Amino acid sequence: MTLTERILARAAGQSTVRPGDEVWARVDLAVMHDSSGPRRIAPVLQRLGGRIWDPNRVVLAIDHFTPPATLTHVEILTMTRAWARERQLPLFFDSEGILHNLLLERGLARPGTLVVGADSHTCTAGAVGAVAVGVGATELATVLVTGEIWLRVPPTVLIRFEGTIPPYLTARDLAMAVLGSLKADFAIYRAVEYTGEAVESMSLDERAVLTNQAVEMGAKNGIVPPPEQQWPGAGVSLAPSAPEECEAVHTFHVRELAPMVAAPPRVDEVRPVAHLQGLPLDRAYIGSCVGGKAEDLRLAARVLRGRRVRIPLTVTPATQEVVRACLADGTLQALVEAGAIVQAPGCGACAGLHSGLLGPGERCVATVTRNTPGRMGHRSAEVYLASALTVAASALTGQLTDPREVL
Repeated sequence: MTLTERILARAAGQSTVRPGDEVWARVDLAVMHDSSGPRRIAPVLQRLGGRIWDPNRVVLAIDHFTPPATLTHVEILTMTRAWARERQLPLFFDSEGILHNLLLERGLARPGTLVVGADSHTCTAGAVGAVAVGVGATELATVLVTGEIWLRVPPTVLIRFEGTIPPYLTARDLAMAVLGSLKADFAIYRAVEYTGEAVESMSLDERAVLTNQAVEMGAKNGIVPPPEQQWPGAGVSLAPSAPEECEAVHTFHVRELAPMVAAPPRVDEVRPVAHLQGLPLDRAYIGSCVGGKAEDLRLAARVLRGRRVRIPLTVTPATQEVVRACLADGTLQALVEAGAIVQAPGCGACAGLHSGLLGPGERCVATVTRNTPGRMGHRSAEVYLASALTVAASALTGQLTDPREVL
């Protein structure tokens, strides 16, 4: 079996499963946030009896509407806090950061487990070797009551990144290279597994970029095999999938890649940044679950230290822990001295809710998850997706810039 199949077989209490099998699986962790959680699931949950199967396996984070920008935001947060308080949820995180990052940062997502969440980027948790799938709010309500979910076992597509990663590339560039080559939705209802020398050398933060972007590939889940020392207690082998067990294998040699950018309006409109070098910009943004990690802020500081940005640069750390770490090592000071505006942790402008929205016709280079029309504000605004290195380099020049030009 592939890695995903082994984990689903364990969750279903079966010795084996194969692609296409339909199983009832025991959920190890159910997760949601203020946008997808109580305000949507509370009425359904009440009709199902209102009782949560195991409060210790439920994670709720306030991350989308914080800090609240409107009275509607305030009402959502008030309702969310009251709901969590009534149920005495031990894993409730109030404005401490983005749900997906907290699951990894706090060690809540574990190797070999099944994580189900009411958000499409729940697949981020696959970075630790978990099967993590996103569902709708109604389906999550049934999971909260039963502790189980019906799943069809997906076939696995193996993505191999060979070679060592040069200092001007990041996991975001690698993920965009896949989307540019194979196009969005090439892996509809597949498990996308990442392996290879480049992946093995990545930090957990960078592995999370690959699994996060699996949903943009149409995948049911993204997964990275964890190091062997993380296997004990998993109850299942977490070894990488054998290529012959996979539906398809795609190999990328990282030394052949360049810094990438995804042009609007699609995540797979990918080309080397050099091909759009000099495109004028109005704004730059570093943040989101995939782009607001400590590693992202440090990469930006590497470019900007001792320099000054030419266009407004907004930085939204993913979690409070990212803020603390980047305060301690001087990263935030370097960004602020370069002219960046640093905001409170959370989803920020990535979901188009508040804290840095784009106006009509504005052009922004950003580390956010998607660039569909209206994603970060006005539908006529243009969002160019890139790594933190490319965003920082572009903020420095005021135009799309290959980071190799300024490093």
